[in-house]
Amino acid sequence: MYRKSLKRRIIFTTVIIVTVVSTLFAGCLLLIKQRLEETTFGRLVHEHLEILINEPASAEILSHALFNEWRFYRGEGVARLPESIQQLPPGSYHSINIDDRFYHLQIEQIPEGKVYLTYDVTEWEQQEHALLATLFYGLVVVLIVAVLMANRSSRIILSPVKALTARLTNIEPGDRGVRIAGEFRGSEIGQIASAFDNYSARLDQFVERERSFTASASHELRTPLSVMLGAVDVLDANVDSPVAERALGRIRRACGEMQAFIEATLFLSREGGSGINRGEPVNLPSLLQEVVEDYRDRIAAATIEVQIEALSPMLLDVPAGIVKITLNNILLNAIEHSEGGRIQVALEDSRLTIADTGAGIPGDQLPHVFDRSYTTKPSGTGMGLNLVKRICDRFNWRIEIDSEPGRGTTVVVIFPDNDGTDSSVA
Repeated sequence: MYRKSLKRRIIFTTVIIVTVVSTLFAGCLLLIKQRLEETTFGRLVHEHLEILINEPASAEILSHALFNEWRFYRGEGVARLPESIQQLPPGSYHSINIDDRFYHLQIEQIPEGKVYLTYDVTEWEQQEHALLATLFYGLVVVLIVAVLMANRSSRIILSPVKALTARLTNIEPGDRGVRIAGEFRGSEIGQIASAFDNYSARLDQFVERERSFTASASHELRTPLSVMLGAVDVLDANVDSPVAERALGRIRRACGEMQAFIEATLFLSREGGSGINRGEPVNLPSLLQEVVEDYRDRIAAATIEVQIEALSPMLLDVPAGIVKITLNNILLNAIEHSEGGRIQVALEDSRLTIADTGAGIPGDQLPHVFDRSYTTKPSGTGMGLNLVKRICDRFNWRIEIDSEPGRGTTVVVIFPDNDGTDSSVA
């Protein structure tokens, strides 16, 4: 019920009210006229017929020109009436059509048979038809005026709403402490403005808490990881066992992935990506090969064949950690769903394509793969592809996913505004 605009509802309601009131008024007017005619003419014709029945000789006066509206039928004269009129029972009848003329008819039963007296009311009926036409055109005119007035009134009524809308539109996402109730005090819109102020106050508190958390997390999460990486470097310089070297390498990669994840999530939590440390441009082909190499053990364990096809040169002016998070999640999804299959990786014409021959995604689930917390894996969290989608949206990349159950899934990331060597943040 709230999908239609207020303006349309105001105009529609006004038209309905005017139509109903006008129709009732016209109907009552016509009903009163009809009842008056029936009562007036009925009494007049009935009294005249009583006189003609009691004094038959007085019927001769009806042949005078002054009484040409009256017709009296008795005895053999009844045969001149239409058969449908002759079949009517005794009583009073208004607006009877005989030979394209309208009459008020009175029928009485006497011992000799029925007698009929008619009074020509054609002029009255013509006036009634003219009145009907006038009422109809008047109703049309009233409706047109009602629509125009309702349109004008709706502008006046909705002007405070438009003012509130304009005021809210001018509030920037970064504005804090904005309060507008005082500008609309004394009207119904003021209640909406007060509700907005209450919501804005709670939102300001929430944003402040989020900013405090982000600032703390940026320091408190990065510092332990830096310490761990430093300790791994020290241990790595003093270890001779290949097993220990591999373990330290896994620790270093895990810390690096954690740093990339922290950097990506903190970046996405900031309005406009302020404060991001871009570093050197990322060589996407090299990073892509590095990511594939990082997952070499999992690829071998799943007996997956990875085919790296054309890798066109491309530099991205984006932090390496964020790009790596994107590649990690897409490739990891392909690995987890392609056991015993094949994964093809290609980078050409600003298009990164990762296609697998896995189980595929059902058509009814495909529109939800980027939704937060949506997953088809029992132990999944649904955060991976959602994080990828948010990163792509922030950098104005376009991500497309196509899948067919039983035949595999293809994910394409398109980097816009790229000349083959550099891609910057939009």
